[in-house]
Amino acid sequence: MTTDTEIYTLSSETLKVRVCNVGARVLSFEYDGVDMLYGPKNAEELQADTCYCGAVCGRVANRIAGGRFELDGKEYTLAVNNGPNHLHGGLKGFSDMPWAVESVSPTQLVLSLNSPDGDEGYPGAVKVQAIYTIDGNRLTLELKAETDAPTLLNLTNHAYWNLNGCGTMDDHLLMVHASAYTPMVANIPTGAILPVTGTLYDLTAPACLGERNAPDAIAGGYDDNYVLPTTPGVKRAATLTNGKYTLHLATDAPGLQVYTGDYLPLKRGGVALEAQNFPDSPHNPHFPTIELRPGQVYARTIEWCIE
Repeated sequence: MTTDTEIYTLSSETLKVRVCNVGARVLSFEYDGVDMLYGPKNAEELQADTCYCGAVCGRVANRIAGGRFELDGKEYTLAVNNGPNHLHGGLKGFSDMPWAVESVSPTQLVLSLNSPDGDEGYPGAVKVQAIYTIDGNRLTLELKAETDAPTLLNLTNHAYWNLNGCGTMDDHLLMVHASAYTPMVANIPTGAILPVTGTLYDLTAPACLGERNAPDAIAGGYDDNYVLPTTPGVKRAATLTNGKYTLHLATDAPGLQVYTGDYLPLKRGGVALEAQNFPDSPHNPHFPTIELRPGQVYARTIEWCIE
């Protein structure tokens, strides 16, 4: 982790957010006097973080089985940093890199990152931009990217939410607007897309996280990808509440990874709601593609609204 750490504060009349240039991380999300994010709060604590708290993950968020993929007939080998698999960009992904500050105002921060050809094994030089904007009770993250050669890209924000501000989020109710999920074995999708109806993956109605465990869970809880509606544009993907506060997440991503933080230093200290493409997409051609080619502009929007 770099030590060149800068922290910026964005605010409205009701919301205050602190963002760090390292990993384009959201360090705090303060509403009604409560910081609703689990994770490091300063440069010293950032040095010890291994859980991607609040970070933008890339080049490819989530897992690529075996740390290998084929693109245009050529095989590429990536670092394996999660058992036999590649996770969240490798040994030093975007979450660990210092991003450049392009502009800053009281309500908006624009960060950028240049990832060179061969970075962590990925082909092509990629320029990424992360734009955080506050408007009232809403924080919006826009992610944009371009490449000079065919490559893979799947970006997300990895914030852990705890609306209590401390302790665990076991009393939280989570609703996910998804009627299907991608079943997994050892955190890798089987390739199937199945309905959630009649399963413990069904979060179409609010469910108490402290009372639910997915059948494929290794440590308990959830670490699973949900298939969001294919309706174009930004749409509501999840609602999280502790009975006093309610967080709505909206996105244009095709998937939402729900991870209940069972490997956090404080187990279940927060729940990650990672808007992204599906895990292991390169090995499942029927999944939404994560290929990015010259001339294309990658764009992803994630919105968090608190009430």
